[in-house]
Amino acid sequence: MKRLWTFILLVFLPASAIAAGNIHVGSLEIHPFISLMETYDDNIYATATDTKQDWITTITPGIKLLMPFRTHSFAAEYKAVINNYLDYTSENITDQHAGVLADFKFGSLIGLKLRDAYDKAHEARSSSASGEIEKYDRNAASAALSYVFADRFKVEVGYTLTGWDFTQDVNQYRNRKEDLIASYLYYRFLPKTSAFIEYDFKNVIFEQKVNGLDNQVNSPLLGVTWEITENTKGTVKGGYLQKSFEDPDMSGIDTWTASADLNHAFSDRSSIKVVALRDVNESNAEGARYFVTTGAFAEYTHKLAYKLSAVARASYGEDDYSNAIAPDPDRHDKTILGGVGLKYQMKDWLEFALNYNRLDRNSNIDIRDLTDNTISLGVNFAL
Repeated sequence: MKRLWTFILLVFLPASAIAAGNIHVGSLEIHPFISLMETYDDNIYATATDTKQDWITTITPGIKLLMPFRTHSFAAEYKAVINNYLDYTSENITDQHAGVLADFKFGSLIGLKLRDAYDKAHEARSSSASGEIEKYDRNAASAALSYVFADRFKVEVGYTLTGWDFTQDVNQYRNRKEDLIASYLYYRFLPKTSAFIEYDFKNVIFEQKVNGLDNQVNSPLLGVTWEITENTKGTVKGGYLQKSFEDPDMSGIDTWTASADLNHAFSDRSSIKVVALRDVNESNAEGARYFVTTGAFAEYTHKLAYKLSAVARASYGEDDYSNAIAPDPDRHDKTILGGVGLKYQMKDWLEFALNYNRLDRNSNIDIRDLTDNTISLGVNFAL
C-alpha cells in the first residue's frame, strides 16, 4: 500500500497549513510554519516479535512563498521533517522537500503549468517491503498545457520526468527514471462538474539491467471531477492498465485500476475525506516484477465545540507481490489502520492535536506481520 500509506502519513505528520495571516513584501506572500510533535511508539522496528518502544520528537520547519503576477502566479516551498529518537538514536532521520510551481494563464483559454519537486526522504520500516528504512532522492519535473474550446471542452497534455535514486547499496536495483505522458479531454456538463477521458503512457527505465525490469504502462481511464463548493469536491476515475516488460521472458499484467479523492462537509460541524486506489507499482522487493495495491482510507471530523474537533480515521489495504524471492514467495499483505484524535484550533495560526493510531499488518509470510501503536501530541504554528 505504498501510495496509500504516503497519503496517510501526510495526514498524520504536521502539515504546512496556510492560515489567514501571512507576511507581505510587496505582492509576495510569505507563509512560515513550524510543527512540533512528541510520539510514543511501541514497535519502532516494525517487527512481528521482540518489539522495542521509544519516544520520538518530530520537528517540521518550513516556508511557503506565493507571488501573483498579472494573471500568472508563482509558488515555492521548503520543509524539513526531523525525527529524533530518545533511546534508539540510530533511527534518527531527516527528510527534506523543496518545490516550485509556475502557473501561467494566457487569456481565458490557454494555461501552462511548470513544476519541479525534490524529495530527500525515506520509506519507513512499517511501509517498506523489507522492514528496513529505505532512503532515496527523488526529483519530478513536469509541464502541463491546457486549452479550453467550445466553452464546455478542455484538452490537456502533460509530461513528467521522475528520477529515483536509492542510497543504500542493497536498493540500487530500484534506481530508475520514469517518463509519463498524460492526456485528458474534459467535458463540462454542469457549471462545476466535468466528465473526462484520460490516457496515460509511462516508460520506466532502470539503471541496472540484470533484473530485466524495464517496462511500459498503458492506461485509458474515464472519470468525473467536481467542485460544487469548497467543502464538496472530488475526483473519481477508473479504467484499464497494461504493464509489459521489455524482457520477453518476464510476464506483465493486465488489470483494472481506479482512484478516488473526495471531500464532503455534511454540515458546518461534520466533514469527511476519502481516498481510495488500485494501482500497479514498480518493484520494491528483490525478485518481484511489481506489486498491486488496493485500498481505501477515510477520516471523519466532527466539531465538539467552537474550537475543539474530534477525528476518527480508518483504512484497509492489500498488497499483492508478483513473485518475490525467498523468504517472501507469493507474498500477500493485508493492512488495517484505525485511529482517533482531538484537534484544538486555539488561533487561526495555532493548532494543538492529540492522536492515537493502531496499525495491524497480516501477511502470509509470518515474519512480515506487524502490530504498531502510537500516541502523539503536537502543536502546529503557521502564518
